[in-house]
Amino acid sequence: MSGKPVVDFEKVLSDSGMPVTEEAVKAQFQAIVKAEGLITNTSKMSPFWRLITAIVTTPVMWIKDAMVNTVLANMFVATASGAMLRLLAWGVNITAKPAAAASGVVRFYKTDEKQAVTVNAGTLIQTARINGAVYALRVTADTQIVAGDVSGLVPVEATGTGGAYNLAPGYYRILPVAVSGISHAANEDGWLLSPGADEESDDDLRDRVRNQFNVVGSYHIDAVYRSAIAAVVGLSVDRIFFEHDAPRGPGTANAYLLLDSGEASQPFVDAVNQYINDQGHHGHGDDMQCYAMPETLHDLTVTAYVVNRDNLAEEEEAALLSGIENLVRCAFRENSDYDVVKTWPYSRFSFSRLGKELHAAFVAIDSLEFSLGDIVSDLAVPRLKSLKVVIENA
Repeated sequence: MSGKPVVDFEKVLSDSGMPVTEEAVKAQFQAIVKAEGLITNTSKMSPFWRLITAIVTTPVMWIKDAMVNTVLANMFVATASGAMLRLLAWGVNITAKPAAAASGVVRFYKTDEKQAVTVNAGTLIQTARINGAVYALRVTADTQIVAGDVSGLVPVEATGTGGAYNLAPGYYRILPVAVSGISHAANEDGWLLSPGADEESDDDLRDRVRNQFNVVGSYHIDAVYRSAIAAVVGLSVDRIFFEHDAPRGPGTANAYLLLDSGEASQPFVDAVNQYINDQGHHGHGDDMQCYAMPETLHDLTVTAYVVNRDNLAEEEEAALLSGIENLVRCAFRENSDYDVVKTWPYSRFSFSRLGKELHAAFVAIDSLEFSLGDIVSDLAVPRLKSLKVVIENA
C-alpha cells in the first residue's frame, strides 16, 4: 500500500485566513482595535494593554493547536490515531485486534528413554538474552513422555503477549529450573501453532480500514480475501501476497502469509484455511488456499573488524558476537528485537544497509564484510540456512 499523505494542517488553516502564530493574532487584533478606535493606550509598556492582548491571543492559539493536532488530524483515516482512529474503524465495521500470546509445542528430551517422565504445567523454557530481553514459554498442561520415547512434544504458551515471542527454531532452549529426567529442550521447525501479536498498531489498523473500502461490494477479489485473512491475529494487510495465475486451474488462487518474526507453521496455516473455506469467508465457486510464504535459504558469513580487539574483555567480545548475530537474524525474520529493515518478497535485501545498521548498533565495529551480495527475491522471503559471525582485528 502507498504511504500515507503528509498534510500540513497549520498551512491549511493559514491559507483559509486564520492567523496561526502569536504575531499574526496580535497584528490582526491590533488592526481591529485601531479600526474601532475604542482603546488609545496600546503602548507595549501598558500593563492593561499587555493583559488584554494576552487574553485575546492565548485562547486563539489554544484553538489553533486543537484544530491542527486534534480536530483536523482525527477527521481522516490517514492522520487519525489512537481512540479516534478506532472510532473511524468502527464506522466501517472493523475493530482493532487485541494483543495475543504465542502458543505451540516444544520438544523435551529425556535423560533415559526407558523411563516415563512427566513435564509439569508451569515449567519454563527460555531464550538467552536478546538485545537485553529474555523471552520465556510456560508449559500449559502436565505432559507425560512415555517409556521408550527419546523425546516428546509438550504444549507451551508465551509468558507475555506480543509478536516478539514468535522466535525461530532453536531460540527457546534454556531450562532455568532443571526438570527431573529431562536433559534439554528446544523449539523446532513448525513449533508455533498460534503466533503471538502486539495490539494492532495504528498503521496496521489504518491499512485494514483503507482495504475495507474495496470490500463493500462483496465481490471476492483480493481486497475481500485480504480483509478476511488480516482479521486473524498475527497477520496484517501488507504481509499477505496473492498468486492469481490459476495455480490449480480456472477459478483458483493462492495467498501466501508472512510473519514479522518466526515462521508460519502448517497448523497455523491450516487454521487460516479453515477460517476462509469452512467458516463462510469465501466466494461461491472460489478455490482460495493459503500457504506459508515460500523461502530461499542462504549461507551467510559476517566478518566484523574491531580496532584493538585484544583490548576487549572476553565478556565484551562474547556480547558483541551475540549482538551481531541476533541483529542479523532479526533482519532475516528470526526475532523482532532490533529496529532494522527485514527481508521481504519481491524486493532487494541490501547488505550495505544492514552494515549501516550494524555500525549504528555496535560502535566497536570498524569495518564489516559479508560473504553474500544483495539478495533479490521474487515470491519468496530470504532466510538463513546458516550464519557464522567472525570477529577479527582491524
